[in-house]
Amino acid sequence: MAKKKALQPGVGKLLDAWVPPDEAGDAIGCIATSFTFNAAFFEEECLGSFIGLETNPTDDGPAYLIEREDKLAKLACAAVLVDAHHCRGTRSLRWDLMPARLPGIQHAKVTLLVWSGWVRLIIGSANLTEDGYRRNLEVFGVLDYFDGGEAPIGCLTETLGFLRRASSYSRPSSGSVTPAAKRWDDLIERVEKDCADWGVAAADLKRSGVRVHPLFIEPNQGKAKSCFAQLVSLWPGSSPALSADVVSPFFDPPEAANQPASEIWELLRKRGEVSVGFHVTAEDCFDAASVDVGKVLLHAPESLTKSAPRDSATVEMLRVMPPDGRPLHAKGIWLEDDRWLIYQIGSSNFTSPGTGLGKRSNLEANLVYVIDGKRAAKSRKAADLAFPKSESVGEDEQRWKPLPSEDGEGDLLQKTLPVCFGDAVFSIDSNAGPIVTLEFTSSQVPAFSIDAEGVKGAWFDSVRWAASGSPMRMELPWSLSRPPSGFDVRLESDTATSWWPVNVASPDALPPPDELKDLPLEVLLEILSSARPPHVTIRRFLKQQAKIDSAGNVTAVDPHKRVDTSGFLLQRTRRLSWALRTIRERVQRPAATVEMLRWRLLGPVGVLGLADAIIREAKSPDESNFLLAELTLELSRVKVQHMLGCIPPKQHREEIQKVIEALRTRVMHTNEGGPVNLNQYVQSVFEAVKS
Repeated sequence: MAKKKALQPGVGKLLDAWVPPDEAGDAIGCIATSFTFNAAFFEEECLGSFIGLETNPTDDGPAYLIEREDKLAKLACAAVLVDAHHCRGTRSLRWDLMPARLPGIQHAKVTLLVWSGWVRLIIGSANLTEDGYRRNLEVFGVLDYFDGGEAPIGCLTETLGFLRRASSYSRPSSGSVTPAAKRWDDLIERVEKDCADWGVAAADLKRSGVRVHPLFIEPNQGKAKSCFAQLVSLWPGSSPALSADVVSPFFDPPEAANQPASEIWELLRKRGEVSVGFHVTAEDCFDAASVDVGKVLLHAPESLTKSAPRDSATVEMLRVMPPDGRPLHAKGIWLEDDRWLIYQIGSSNFTSPGTGLGKRSNLEANLVYVIDGKRAAKSRKAADLAFPKSESVGEDEQRWKPLPSEDGEGDLLQKTLPVCFGDAVFSIDSNAGPIVTLEFTSSQVPAFSIDAEGVKGAWFDSVRWAASGSPMRMELPWSLSRPPSGFDVRLESDTATSWWPVNVASPDALPPPDELKDLPLEVLLEILSSARPPHVTIRRFLKQQAKIDSAGNVTAVDPHKRVDTSGFLLQRTRRLSWALRTIRERVQRPAATVEMLRWRLLGPVGVLGLADAIIREAKSPDESNFLLAELTLELSRVKVQHMLGCIPPKQHREEIQKVIEALRTRVMHTNEGGPVNLNQYVQSVFEAVKS
């Protein structure tokens, strides 16, 4: 289990920022954005830290699946917006994967973590990959919001607006709202409502020695919204800065006019001595056959050195010396004079698309720290620690070996689907069962075939789509037990495939893991009456059901066949009665999300899971009816208390009433014949608890 660690300014581990603070409360939801992406890393490491998983998939197997299901099912939203070129990966449908398709690329790296008493905003340079979080030299900023906190509330508000706009690039058409996008928007709306009074207002920030502002780059906004224009507006001094330092692993290609290199000088004073330092990665030239042996190959274009506008403006090239030889992936712009310092960190490379210049801007997110060196010496020191250490490279040593652009076509993992392919959604139809709905935004779709994991041959193709009349919405039955997390789509004669992510219409449509299906009543009673997490009880139960052969090998068997339930209810009536009271206490606890409450009520280890186990294992319909009536009585006695950050008591009670009606239906199915007095008792219970 990940333990809480203090987030120290200057240097830290990014994954630690996903661990909830002690005062955070229940996990409600998280949304994140990334350029490149690793689904397994995000699910196991990032989400695992956020929800506090105590198990891991390598060592704990079924227990991990059970705990993951139990905790993810309680979230209102868990979603990632990824550039369409990298948006793929097998995953749990408990979280949404949303492809961003835009003229440039989705390059922002923003994470919003929401607990019932705490909101954490992370903006930085790291993609949601193992390299980004464990290997590269990255930079990130963390802002915490809670009642009485001092983080700038305007920064959170502006970022929420950016995230709402960013998700629009995942929608098949303008104004459309997919199920995943609605969950994304609903979480943002909840944060806007719950956190309106958290943090410090802009007027109060003027007295602070440190101010923080978001800086976003979005497509089609023009030069007036470039990072340079925004930095000019944020500079607090009465005259422009004296010097600038730029750190970036990527730049405009050598053959292009280097617009960012020209614009950086516009941030500095127009007279007197000024300087710009470019901090880049480099390598030594060891090729004995080269005339440049012993020189330094700078991973940057030579045009940087030729950008100085006058003789009193100087350019310095510096070689970043990352600790432990880590690859540089951090990006930043540093401006300062004798008093003030501005440090921009985030996703923006020093390229035209990354800084908002030119016709094809990216989607980028940055934080700008404005520091008064006279009033915030500690913050100034922390900024120094966060800036990569470098050493100057003399002009006679400089040779040039630019890296391919990070957002160049050669680096992209997959082809993107044409915009005519809309949303793919998994759901459960009450009559047809599991279905996958494919949406198309146009009748003009290129020839395609769709492959699904576990299905031989093409699962669906354009021939069958055309034969169905080329509908904008195609509903297809899904016969496999595991819902699909996405499809490989091959267009016409292309050899490469594109990934079409599948999201779920509603979390209620997802089947539980096999380990949670039809659990024996004995196990459910232990789970519901125990203070231990469910996965601990089930893991012990599964171990007990393993059969050891004469050679000492352990072979798993069907756990339900290993449980002798004969006489079970009669022997354990007292325990069952006590468990019912415990269930009432569990159900009436305030719930941070409606999903959390529904998992308690409708989940496989919830109230209806217990009711179904009672029906399966009762010796007669009479016993089943009596115990379901007792369960209903306990639910009717629930007293819900109002708690800030939780769903309202009225909604809480409405969800409970739905379960009572479901129990009534189960009794009606089995309540045929039997003792008159028992039938009268059961009937009287349900009459008394009518809504």
